[in-house]
Amino acid sequence: MSFTNEAAERMAAKYAQLISSFVDGQISAQEFESAYLKLFKHDKDQVPGTEFKILEDLFFAVDDYVEDPELRKRVHGIDEEELRTRARAAYRKLYET
Repeated sequence: MSFTNEAAERMAAKYAQLISSFVDGQISAQEFESAYLKLFKHDKDQVPGTEFKILEDLFFAVDDYVEDPELRKRVHGIDEEELRTRARAAYRKLYET
């Protein structure tokens, strides 16, 4: 395993429990949003590559999440179920391949 692969695995490992907790319904979308944004923005181990792209795409989905239905309509945001769907897809790509 190369240094880059090890760094990418280390980076991705940080997110496994958080994503899994949300996908499994153990935490709310609001809790996931807050924790994911904080983790991603302050992650000093980010390295370019496939894993980062998956995590970045999930970051964009988290950023698009809007709890309030009226506001969500106005800003074309996504709801909790769509966020959970995207988180589930990211989890599968990162940890079930």
